[in-house]
Amino acid sequence: MGRRNCVIVADGRGRRLVTSVLALSLLALAGCGQDKGSDAPPAVASGSVSLSPSHGGLQGGNLVLADTGGDTDGPVTVRFGEDEVECEFDDRSARHACVAPARGTPGTVEVSFASGGSDVGEKTAYTYTTQGTQDVPHLTVNTETVRRNAEEIRADFPSNVQLGAVLKNGEPVDVFGKVIEDAAKVDYIFVPKLDDAVALRQAGVEAKIAVLYVAQVEDIPLLMHYDVEVAATDPAWVEAAEQVLATTGGTLKVHLWVDSGMGREGVVPEEALPLARAIEDAPHLDLAGIATHFSTITQEDNDAIERNDTANTTVAQKNRFDDAVTAIRDAGLGKDALIHAGASDVLDQEIEPLYYDLLRIGGMFFGSAAPDDRVYSWTTELSQVKTLPAGWCIDYGCTDPITEPKKVGLVNHIPSRENDLTYTVGGRQVPVLLDHGTVLTLDLSGVPEAAAGDEVVIDFSAEAFHMLDATAPLPVTTTGG
Repeated sequence: MGRRNCVIVADGRGRRLVTSVLALSLLALAGCGQDKGSDAPPAVASGSVSLSPSHGGLQGGNLVLADTGGDTDGPVTVRFGEDEVECEFDDRSARHACVAPARGTPGTVEVSFASGGSDVGEKTAYTYTTQGTQDVPHLTVNTETVRRNAEEIRADFPSNVQLGAVLKNGEPVDVFGKVIEDAAKVDYIFVPKLDDAVALRQAGVEAKIAVLYVAQVEDIPLLMHYDVEVAATDPAWVEAAEQVLATTGGTLKVHLWVDSGMGREGVVPEEALPLARAIEDAPHLDLAGIATHFSTITQEDNDAIERNDTANTTVAQKNRFDDAVTAIRDAGLGKDALIHAGASDVLDQEIEPLYYDLLRIGGMFFGSAAPDDRVYSWTTELSQVKTLPAGWCIDYGCTDPITEPKKVGLVNHIPSRENDLTYTVGGRQVPVLLDHGTVLTLDLSGVPEAAAGDEVVIDFSAEAFHMLDATAPLPVTTTGG
């Protein structure tokens, strides 16, 4: 039998699959090549190989077209790390069509090819990322820098204070959690949502875990199953939670948050005692913590606290919080509850009156002095390079046309960030002339040799707060183990 006709079709999620015209199914990938017996001659290695795409999500299942570098259109065996898949030849692309296997953790694996028992071409690499939009540059996280930061934090941490790690910077929360737990022996890990807590437990994290913000009452069985603590927001939530817990049994540990002047999570101080009473009266709830979040930490706060200068924002917040805690404890409630309020800025400024029982540390785990020990970086390439004439417009409205010819380079699909980013081409940082997110124009005046296809390294500014925006899923991979 000769080769079967094959087409490329979309799978409904933006990925492209090679499939038989008759079956229109991944199962027909075997029909996308020439039928050859096992006695087909082995492929002849011809050098370099390539994958398209060269990265994809952990869930696998996406099509990868492989230029094996071998002189064969017969089937080949491709090994992605420890996993083998059989790949048939695809006539349309003149490549071997593989379905990437799944993998448990992000990172890069070696890819090798074999045909008829013989190696084909050179080895290459495929990078697994977390979920995200795969057409944006995938983000690389150096976990070794995170580990080193965690070890340094633990080494200098006050001995009479518990250490809570705050992981609000998105994927891969399970990798971050394991690295930080192993390196810093944290007492708590605080996360913004239940999904993060579940990922940590599934990764084997044993520390106490608490969700910082409101949890849905219907999620309480999951909270109990994964042994996750949560915020108690108001007496109505407590009543609803108790109704669910009466059917599950056991005790759910909760943290009472006091909004002492941040305008964010928690009850105002006057409502803290009624909420504590509601928790105490609920047979299946236990008050594990009383917390707040300071809005304005400065170097002057230590002296201001010593003087009780109520014109100081931190002093005003501290007094409101302390009064709420005192009222709760004077009522005989929350005697064993952890008091926690300070974050990374409190530890960094060494404002000891705000240490309380536990400090919640987030950003300090992810700081770096780029480029030598950067935590986060994107790598992409210049999609186009050209020279614009003098008088050429930049951006809508033409408010600031260039006055002399300027060499520029275009970069596509950079995720929107709150943090400042720096762009490096040929080892030199280059300015941004236009940023529309889906396309950026870089000023390459200082890199006259730059050409389309050259690598662009994208980093957080060294002066920026090194926390990822977790509101949009990004494809993330890791280095450093």
